[in-house]
Amino acid sequence: FLSELKAAKLADPVLRRRRELLLDEAAVTQISSDSVLAKLVEEISRDEAAMRYAIAGKQMTRSELNNLLGHEPNRELRRQAWLAQQQLTLTTGERIRRAMQIRRALAAKYSNRSFPDLMLSHKGIRSRQQLLAWFEEIERATEPEYQRLLARVKAELKIETAEPWDLDYYFSTLTGGFEEKKFVPEHAWEQVKRVAATLGYDFNKLPVDTTITEITFGGGTYPILFGKEVKILVNKYQGLRFVDTLFHESGHALHYSFDFEPEASGSPKPSFILEANFAEPFDEGLGQVMALMIYRPQVASAIFGLTPDEVKAINEVYRLKSLYDLRGTMADSMFEFAAYENPEQDLAALYDGVASKYLGVAMHGGRTWAFDPFFASGPIYLQSYVLAEMVGRQVHHALAQRFGEQWGEEAGRFLRQKFFSRGGRLTLDEIMQQGTGDRLSDKYLIKALSGRGTH
Repeated sequence: FLSELKAAKLADPVLRRRRELLLDEAAVTQISSDSVLAKLVEEISRDEAAMRYAIAGKQMTRSELNNLLGHEPNRELRRQAWLAQQQLTLTTGERIRRAMQIRRALAAKYSNRSFPDLMLSHKGIRSRQQLLAWFEEIERATEPEYQRLLARVKAELKIETAEPWDLDYYFSTLTGGFEEKKFVPEHAWEQVKRVAATLGYDFNKLPVDTTITEITFGGGTYPILFGKEVKILVNKYQGLRFVDTLFHESGHALHYSFDFEPEASGSPKPSFILEANFAEPFDEGLGQVMALMIYRPQVASAIFGLTPDEVKAINEVYRLKSLYDLRGTMADSMFEFAAYENPEQDLAALYDGVASKYLGVAMHGGRTWAFDPFFASGPIYLQSYVLAEMVGRQVHHALAQRFGEQWGEEAGRFLRQKFFSRGGRLTLDEIMQQGTGDRLSDKYLIKALSGRGTH
């Protein structure tokens, strides 16, 4: 069937696009549904979820460990928490290596591309070369700002050497104590609904259910049935991290509630393959479109009650933390690409070299590498978070150009028409070209990270 489909002559561009996506989907599904691989990934994920980290005589969950790294003034406790991530590598590391080996072999069986290149294509990234060029340019263009950040960390924390357990904590010191008071998890969903309402979106009428629970990642949103049932899960984080995550997930929820793509040109019926197989960086970018709303002065003051000085503070914190987070994400992504080239190599040494290069701090042997849950259950996903920041910044720039500083229901209609209703019928570049007037570009993100593009 797949061979016949590949050879078929199709005149309708929508049908041709459906075929392109279906062929990639078939190869990826054959890999992910392999019984040996699926069983292995399920076991790893179960052990990740059940993992309790021994820190200073206590057993901690992943969210408790992350909250400690982000908020604990005691540097020794932070060090112990960071090193405790190695406990997960001891538990799952060799099985993740085995999963990589199996995926490589299955990709060779079901595709003429390497596993990373097949996955990039499936996720709507058509050129690994372009992706790596963006990574290189983001790293190069933001290097001076990142070095200034590391110098600030050392000066303001009064330490001689910045360590990986200092960086997340540093950002919590920049909000002057107002973060916990102004960004309260119990209020966050109502705040999401208020921001959405300014754009003309009524979450009370959308099929969205939200649950806060202990999970192995920050958050996830799942279209049980597009336009009919959407589930949001969010981890038990604190302060701005929780609120930012929930706003991001609300962007996914809007996408899955509004996404509609026709079976063929002019068809009134939706195509599931087109609704479900949108470019992954675009989908993550729509999460960032909502997350970035938090930092707009109009929203930060009206919805969260921030003073002008506090608005400046959270924007500066977000800029600085993005400098760090994006480097960490690029490091994990580059590590993953290199690991799939040769899974038999010393993965801790590989991670140590890649992560220390991007983050500019010692990684102490790299034995924390398996703490990232995507290596096991979400392979070749991480690069999409970097591109999502590019999407989010570019969309916000386009909105500001078109609607000025006040975004109301007209802006909401534009967002829905050009972005939230888009599935896989158009490529990522086509969507961005139609919605912003430009193909996807890193220039808006780089401008924001440099401090020249904040709200």
